[in-house]
This record gives sequence, C-alpha cells and structure tokens, in this order.
Amino acid sequence: MVDTSLSSSLADIVAASGHIGYTWDLQTDHLIWFGPWQQLFGAERSYPPYNAETLAAAILPDDHYLVFNDGAETIDREYRLRRPDGRLIWVFEHGTTDHENGRAVRQRGLLRIIDTPGRRNHPLSVLAQERDPLTGRPTRATMLAELKRILEGPGNIKQTSAYLVVSIDKMSFVNEAVGTKAADALLCGAADRLAEMCPPNAIMARVGGVMFGVLLPKTAQDMPALADSLLQSFRDKPIITPAAPIHVTISIGSVRLCDLNTDAEEIMIRAEQALHEARQRGRNQYVEYRESAARAQENRAVLDIGERVKEALKNDKLRLAFQPIIDAESGRVLFYEALARLFRDDGSLMPAAEFVPVVEKQGLALEFDRHVLNLALREMEAAPELRLAVNISGLTAADAGWPTHMERLLSSRPNVAKRLIIEITETAAIMDVAETKRLVETLNQLGSQVALDDFGAGSTSIRHLRSLSLSIMKIDRELLLNLIDNDEQQLLVRMLIGLAHGLNLKTVAEGVETEEVAEWLRAEKVDMMQGYFFGRPSLEHPWRELKGAEATEVATLSVLGLPLSGATPNSIHTGVFE
Repeated sequence: MVDTSLSSSLADIVAASGHIGYTWDLQTDHLIWFGPWQQLFGAERSYPPYNAETLAAAILPDDHYLVFNDGAETIDREYRLRRPDGRLIWVFEHGTTDHENGRAVRQRGLLRIIDTPGRRNHPLSVLAQERDPLTGRPTRATMLAELKRILEGPGNIKQTSAYLVVSIDKMSFVNEAVGTKAADALLCGAADRLAEMCPPNAIMARVGGVMFGVLLPKTAQDMPALADSLLQSFRDKPIITPAAPIHVTISIGSVRLCDLNTDAEEIMIRAEQALHEARQRGRNQYVEYRESAARAQENRAVLDIGERVKEALKNDKLRLAFQPIIDAESGRVLFYEALARLFRDDGSLMPAAEFVPVVEKQGLALEFDRHVLNLALREMEAAPELRLAVNISGLTAADAGWPTHMERLLSSRPNVAKRLIIEITETAAIMDVAETKRLVETLNQLGSQVALDDFGAGSTSIRHLRSLSLSIMKIDRELLLNLIDNDEQQLLVRMLIGLAHGLNLKTVAEGVETEEVAEWLRAEKVDMMQGYFFGRPSLEHPWRELKGAEATEVATLSVLGLPLSGATPNSIHTGVFE
C-alpha cells in the first residue's frame, strides 16, 4: 500500500531524485511505498506490492535470492522486475536493515531503474552476473557465497535454514534415448519446475552436471514436505521437451544448517553425501544427512585433503609423474602418461583415488585442470619435440567456458597445439554430450587431438563415438584383469578393439602387467599398450636423459618386454585424473 500520511514534500524530493522509497516491517510483513511506484510496477496496477508474496510475484524468480535473504545492515543490490506488460526492467536498490536481538525486523530503501546492470562492490551483485549458460540459473560459486553469508549472519537465520541438493536420475540414458538437445531441454525444464515449486525466498543454483542446489533460509521446517512434493511431481508429471514429454525421477539429499558447526563447502559435501545414499537406496529417494562418528571422520579427512590441494595449487607443489606408452608392434616408446602427484607432509605419496574425488566435490576441478595443463604446456615449450596429452575431469569437459579457455591458451601457439592431446573419460563424455562435442570440435580446429579414456567402463553409444570426432580410444584397465583365463573378457576386449578400428580410432590398452597379456593384445592388433610391465610412473624426465643410441637401446628393451626405468624421447602423455 501507499503511505498517504507521508508529507507530499518528502515524496516530491524522492521523486525528483529519480528514486522510489519503501519501508518494510519484516515482523508483520507489511510494505509501504512512497514516490512514483508506478514506474517500477506499472501504471496498470491499482496498488503496489504490500507484502513478501506480492513483491515476489513482481520480481523475476531467478532473482528472488537477491532480495528475500539479505539481512545485511547495508543493502546494495541489483535485480529484475517483470511489469504487467511482460517487460523486464533492472533496478538498483540501496537501503539498510534494522536488527533487534539479532533478528532483522525492518528494511528501508531507495530504488531506481537502471539501463544495464553494473558489477558493484557488493559481492552478491557480482555473483548475480554469474549464470549457468544452459539453464540461466546461478552457479555453484553463487551457492557457496550464499551459504557463507547465512553462516556469517545472525544466528537465528542459520538455526532455521537448510540446504538440499537435487539430482536427475539416470541422465545418461536420457542422453542416449532422445539425444543431447532434448536432454538439455530436460535440464532446463527441471530447473524451471524446481524454481516454481520452491518457496519465494529459496535460492536455487546449478551446482553440478545434473545437480541443483536449493537453499532454504529461515524455512528449514518446510524441507521434508518440499522434498516429498518434488519427488512426487517428477514421478507423476513429465518434463515437456521439443522431442517429447520425458518422465524422469530425482534423488534428493539434504542437511540442516543448525546441525553443523562448519563452513559452506562442508555443508555442500554433506548434502551430496546424503544424495549419494539416496542413489544407493535405489534412487527416487530423499535422505537427510545424519552425523555419525564415521562420517565426521570422513568429512574431516575430505576437508584436510581439500586444504592440501588448495595449498598445492597456490604454492605450485603439484608434480607430474610419467609412465611410458609403447607401440604394440615395434615396442618403441611413443609417449608418456603423466599423473598428477600430491604429497603429504611426511613426504609420502597421496594416491590419486584419495584427492581426485575431493577436487571435484569441492568445486576445484577447473582450477586443478588449468594448473596441470599449464604444467604440461611448460614441459612442451621446454622440449619442442614432445607430444603430450592431458586428462581433464568430467566437470571441466562439461564446462561451457573451457573451449574458450583452450582457444586463449593455444590459438597463438600452433606448434604446441598440434602436439597436444586432451583425454576425456567415457563417463565425462556422456555427462554433457553437447558441451563435450563443442570442446572436441574446438580442439580439432586448433590442431589438437582428443582421446576417450577408460572405454568400456561406461555406456557410450556408437552414435556418440561417431559424433565426437575422437582420435584415440583407451580400453579400461579393469577389462584386462584375468584376461587370459576369461573367455568372455577376451571376447569383450576383442570387440572393443574391432569397434575402435572400425571407427578409425587408435587403441591403447591400459593396465598391462604381464608378458602373456601383452602378447595376447599384440595378436589382437591393439595399437598401443601401457602398464607396469613396461614401466612404472617416474618423477624424472626420461626424454631429457635418453639420447641417440641409448634411446634406441631402451626401445629394443621394450620390444623384448623388459621393464623400463626410463624411455625415449618424442612425446609425453599427461593423464591427470587417473
């Protein structure tokens, strides 16, 4: 409503300044406006918004989180209003919040229409510009910032807030069944449905490939009912896509902020642990996180590893260890796979299986991959004859900005680009086929090649293999276990080699540990082999040490199947996430 008791002179002053003012009693949820509010909400309206519900109807749903959760003493924010004629306008608001006994009780502010949003100093305004390019929703970074803001705010907000993570079940099968365009439309439709069903003050973001985070400030009590409603909605109603209506289910994990004395990253980790449990129970489930001694110990270990990774990235402490890959026919060492190595304080090596999942859980994959790629490029520039490949995580492969990043790195270095191979795991390739295809096309245009890693471990279809314009297929090492004694395993590996050659792809068999397996693979015409039989990973740089006749001798040893302590000379292969 409009406060007619305010003096006309005050209203005139506000109008003359180009602003519209308001005061909002947060305890009674009563909004009073002064000045020409019609400029904001349209002259067609008889009265302006008078409480949170009517204000929410005027604000674009994507921007609700900017308005309904801000209890800061000083407010500076930009957001969008939708007028009755459908037109969107940007507004900038400056205001203050009054607190009593730690609770926000009143807000006052001035709004004005702006032509375009600007990146102001207020952190939320900056983050508001960071949008997932597919769904248009805020990003994982935005969610982390929002969680931190609530944790650092008045205690009563934390005590009554909760966080959910929602995942679409079996998305890879949707990709396979209807194609990537329809799958992308499904993701967007799922995001829209979540936004429609969540309360107005909820904050929603795309926090992973098929995962959406939902923060419920001051409404933790609504969490179980909301989760049940979401599960039922996705079970009962299909998502409408251009291809066809698609039925999918979802799995949900959640955590109450009041149950934890921790930081934003750990909150997200714990919700994702609950989500993992929901998937293990058969999917289409809702699980709320419950603390236990074992889980607490696991979480502390995850956070410790995360801090160690961050320190290594900051202080350039990551190392690369190199393992030879040989030509199956001649035994000549073709290149090396370089594995990212992280060390504990006592100097012992931390297995990749310990720190790689943490890198992805804590949202460090992009930074990690950039760092390792830079290490690899440094080696290539120091040795102009080297060819080298870098294995990137699934989150990186699906990131819409990664092709542009590669262009920036390589467009001015054609001699480096043509010697670079990027490896993508089979699981990553089907996480977001459209983005993966765009990345592959960009790399091919730059002169680089792309290899599909761990083939046989996932569910990539022949259609996907043909569409991705790959160069190399690496057969998953698990398929070589008990190969000699298992006829079915032999048949499967033989079929994969034939499939790759039929698609004009070179093959690498990973995990070769015995001469017998090497001979079998050689007879089946595999192109390249890798494993402990030919050499273990080494922190040294063999291509710097072996020259001329010595390199020839090492190549001869590899033909004979003798273990290599170092090898030659023309290329390196860098596989990070293995």
